[in-house]
Amino acid sequence: MTSLSKAYRSPGKLTEYLPDPCEPIDRWFQARNASNVRTTARIVRDLCPAADLFVDPLAGGGSSACAARLLGLPFFGIELDPLLACVCLAKSTAESGHARAVPPLVIPDQPLASCLSVTRRMSASTEHPVSDHEILADLADSPCASAKSRVLWGDATQAEVWDELPEEARHAVLYTSPPFGLSSPRPQAPPGLRAEAELALVAAKAARSGIGPGTFASYDQIASTVVLRAAHRLRRLTVILEHEPADDGSDSRLPAIRRLTDALGGRIRDIRILECGAYSPRGLFSLIVCEVVQ
Repeated sequence: MTSLSKAYRSPGKLTEYLPDPCEPIDRWFQARNASNVRTTARIVRDLCPAADLFVDPLAGGGSSACAARLLGLPFFGIELDPLLACVCLAKSTAESGHARAVPPLVIPDQPLASCLSVTRRMSASTEHPVSDHEILADLADSPCASAKSRVLWGDATQAEVWDELPEEARHAVLYTSPPFGLSSPRPQAPPGLRAEAELALVAAKAARSGIGPGTFASYDQIASTVVLRAAHRLRRLTVILEHEPADDGSDSRLPAIRRLTDALGGRIRDIRILECGAYSPRGLFSLIVCEVVQ
């Protein structure tokens, strides 16, 4: 496409692109547009080996949160949908003690166990429902969650939702997958579960202001906005954005780069488009990568 583009090896095949239904913790619930946890971790390890914080402002069902656990990094995630925010919170912060007595309903004084309860009931309607035994086994066999990990329920395009981003990070990595089409798939849930998820998030002190539509007209608008929100609060940031063509086949890679370059000026460096392969009907899967410094 341009001299910015180069081939990249990961994901190198379809199985490395799709989420793994057997992946511990991530298997509790996987959104339809989820990424493969091991591949995400490998990409971050390759492109940002010095990262001390993993940021995903469009956190979805928490595949990035699981990748952060594998890497031993604190995770800071933002998600607009309360059901997915509950799942992401459970994946990023739950430990075995939270899973020993998962309540059948949300209990305000047990917010993380309640988030696990919401997650388990969402899983029950999928092709791969998870049991309490499997949740316990996953937590016993997986890396411990970082005590510094946070997940917030809010709109990442709004500045105030970023107020709790850990500014002491020396080198953060922002890895996210903005919506490729006009909208992200909305998770289905049993009646009343969305309201329970909201109660659990409020009890976990994860609800934040700025909860709004969270949608922009294009990939490049939402991608550039969330990167700018993080860049305003961090001294050094490696940005990794997943990209596929939109519903109409349009390519947003260069428009996103132009927006970021116009907004960040000399702070943005080493811009690359890493082209991986075509793993879905949309077409070529790419990574937009750049460095943001003070």
